[in-house]
Amino acid sequence: MNMLAVDCCLKLTGTALMTDGKIMAQIQGDLGRKQSSELPKMSEKVLKSANLTWPELDYIALTNGPGYFTGIRVGAAYASGLAYASGAEIIPISTLELLPFTFRKNHDVKKILTLIYAGHGFVYASCDKFLEAGEYSHSQILSWLSENQDAVAISDDPERTGLNIDIFAVKPDILSLCEIAHKNIDRAISPMELKISYYRAPQGAEGR
Repeated sequence: MNMLAVDCCLKLTGTALMTDGKIMAQIQGDLGRKQSSELPKMSEKVLKSANLTWPELDYIALTNGPGYFTGIRVGAAYASGLAYASGAEIIPISTLELLPFTFRKNHDVKKILTLIYAGHGFVYASCDKFLEAGEYSHSQILSWLSENQDAVAISDDPERTGLNIDIFAVKPDILSLCEIAHKNIDRAISPMELKISYYRAPQGAEGR
């Protein structure tokens, strides 16, 4: 089983190749606005390093949001086109699942509140079964935390959330994406079924 992983929803862009559960190659870095031009080159490089061709891909794991609008669109467009052309299926993974998975590798915490910047006064957030994934105002998050004081908050960019609380910084990890996808092959879908997770609240909510 050959799986290409693609992640460019947040600040870091990464791609990795996993074959039968083993990481064969991986590249990750801050590409800024060069994602659309550099992501295909990165993917081609990891494939060549494993002596594989595009038609040999069985799956493409993809972070499908929430996150930066441009990064989400670039990743989704690239992964969908590649999957359609190669005959691979897509395994979509939320960034709200990726970050706590990465954090738990080094921390034994039951309740993790994941926060991602969503705009002035808003964040995308989730906490396993304790808080449904969605877009929340700062006041909603602070209210939830007052009732869940045992929760640990994490974010890819704590300062950008705008929340004046203790937040652990967690970088997106392409290897974690591979691990999650490998454990969830049953989530695989055709590229035509791929949906992006924006989690936008209704327009006008909480002062918008």
